[in-house]
Amino acid sequence: MKIIYFLFFIFYSANSFSHDCILKGTSAEEITIYNSCKANQSVQKPLHSDLNKSLYKVQIKKLAKENQNLRNQLLDVKIRLNTLMSIINSYIN
Repeated sequence: MKIIYFLFFIFYSANSFSHDCILKGTSAEEITIYNSCKANQSVQKPLHSDLNKSLYKVQIKKLAKENQNLRNQLLDVKIRLNTLMSIINSYIN
C-alpha cells in the first residue's frame, strides 16, 4: 500500500512542477517552440489522468473492502448487544 501512495505522490508532484508554455515572442522560432510545448502537454496529460484513474480505482477497491469489514464488525456488535439484552431481560423477568 505504501508503494501506491508513493506512486500517487510522484505523479501528483510531477503535475504540480510542470511548466506552463509561455509565448516569449512573435518570431517564427518562438511560435514553433510554443506550439511544440503545447503539443507535448496535450500528449502527456491523458497518460497522467489514466494513471491517476488507476490509482483511484485501487484506492476505491481498498476502501470498499474496508467498508465491508466495518459493516461486518458493526453487525457483530449488534448481535452481541442483542444477546446481552436478552440475558439482562431474562434476569429481570
